[in-house]
Amino acid sequence: MDCAFHSSPDTKTAAKRNITKRDTVFSLFINSLTASSKISFVLILVFFIFGCSSFTHKIKLVDSSASLAFFEVEEEEWKSIFPREISKLTTNSKNFTQLTNVLKSIQYKRGVLAYEDWEVLVPDTYLPEIQKFSEKITTNPEPKVYLCIFKVDDILSPNVKILKTSFYILSTDEGLVILFHEMNTNISFQTQYSFEDWVIFHPSEIKPIYRPELWLRDKQNTSLYKDKAAAKNAIYGNVVIFNLPELIPNPPLFRYPKEDEMVVPTEQWKSVPEKLKALEEMRKNHLITDEEYNRKKKELLKEF
Repeated sequence: MDCAFHSSPDTKTAAKRNITKRDTVFSLFINSLTASSKISFVLILVFFIFGCSSFTHKIKLVDSSASLAFFEVEEEEWKSIFPREISKLTTNSKNFTQLTNVLKSIQYKRGVLAYEDWEVLVPDTYLPEIQKFSEKITTNPEPKVYLCIFKVDDILSPNVKILKTSFYILSTDEGLVILFHEMNTNISFQTQYSFEDWVIFHPSEIKPIYRPELWLRDKQNTSLYKDKAAAKNAIYGNVVIFNLPELIPNPPLFRYPKEDEMVVPTEQWKSVPEKLKALEEMRKNHLITDEEYNRKKKELLKEF
């Protein structure tokens, strides 16, 4: 049986009419615009096409499954959004095989109120697939930075609600850096979502998260990242360092500190008046005696 499809002359004529009709409608729309509106329309169209083109060049899908997706990230892209110290690292794929071990040790803060309510961030069922991808990457002659995105379906609404996590993976000849962009972000869709819906990604600069989101169970080789060059707010609660001594703070950080654990070094205080104000607050809160307050106040006034 011949299964080829053939167009009749009437079909071709109808198709030409439809094309002509669309062209006429578009022409009427363009002609109805003012000169300035035409310029704006053209500029928007150019920026849209250019933006989509540049985005697809910055990250490229290299592997995927029903719940996981891996993208290759261009060097220009990750160097522009990573913390400065990390952006200077030289990539090497040999430590990618350690990725699943590091992910196993990362726990996520589940409760909003309870500080010690934690669970594993990456489901165990995803680890074999991540390991398989990691082993494949180690044979790549040209080391790259990769972006991993995965989703977990909502138990009550599995077709329209997900928890989405995305993170960058940078491997060096010594260890790994994992930089989280999203962590269990709750996303809802109006209709049943597709693969293209949940892998949508908008790159942005990796900035510190000042909340206790992650807790690291590996106390030997991992730590949260701390920017030594920053004067304050230097702890990245969303960046995990593995086996890179030059980036691991001393002492290491296994979770973002609670407020009452935060110790602000006096050298970060900008002036004597600020120190006097802090001293007054300590006295009001009965953290120091009046005698200690007066003694320290005299010292600070001499310094002033």
